[in-house]
Amino acid sequence: MQENKEIPPPTVDEMYELGRLFTLGSEVAQSYERAAFFLKQAADKGHAKAQYNFGCFLHEGWGVPQSFGEALHYFTLAAMQGNTRANYMIGCYFFFGYTPQSSEKGAAYYFQLAAQEGLADAQYNLGVCLLHGIGVPQSESDAVHYFKLAAIQGNANALYNLGICCYSGKGTPPSTGDAIHYLELAAKQGHPKAEEALATIARATS
Repeated sequence: MQENKEIPPPTVDEMYELGRLFTLGSEVAQSYERAAFFLKQAADKGHAKAQYNFGCFLHEGWGVPQSFGEALHYFTLAAMQGNTRANYMIGCYFFFGYTPQSSEKGAAYYFQLAAQEGLADAQYNLGVCLLHGIGVPQSESDAVHYFKLAAIQGNANALYNLGICCYSGKGTPPSTGDAIHYLELAAKQGHPKAEEALATIARATS
């Protein structure tokens, strides 16, 4: 008589992978509800990527009731394990007021953590903080530095802001040529203000 063997439960990595597959609809029918179920299982067992992704589900209300408070909880768990995107999202929560109390210093701190890991969106947002002195001492030159780091990765907002800084001479020697270069790159990506800025420069230099 053949002995029945019990099928072992999925590992944490397998639960995360199932969540990813159901999110993308890859190899299985797409289902945010099932994706959220598996991501939560993996997240509650300490899987950092699952914690970040389940936080995104909670933030957007994909397959689960929307909850900024719970989303922040899971982003924080992932950030404690060094997840770069989780650090960025916490920065956004502080910056845009998704937390009970917004914190400019908290936003700048978490943007910096993610920026140092090379995340373009974080580099751009840290540049904004530095340009306007939001949560950090104002430094136009440091702002330009981070705009450049993000611009190298093709971030349209960074390209636009870098173009404006080059034209106005904020944090960098003024250069109409450089300004046009960066603004044209931003315009190619459909940045809503880049074409307007190029037209303004064209009128001023004609």
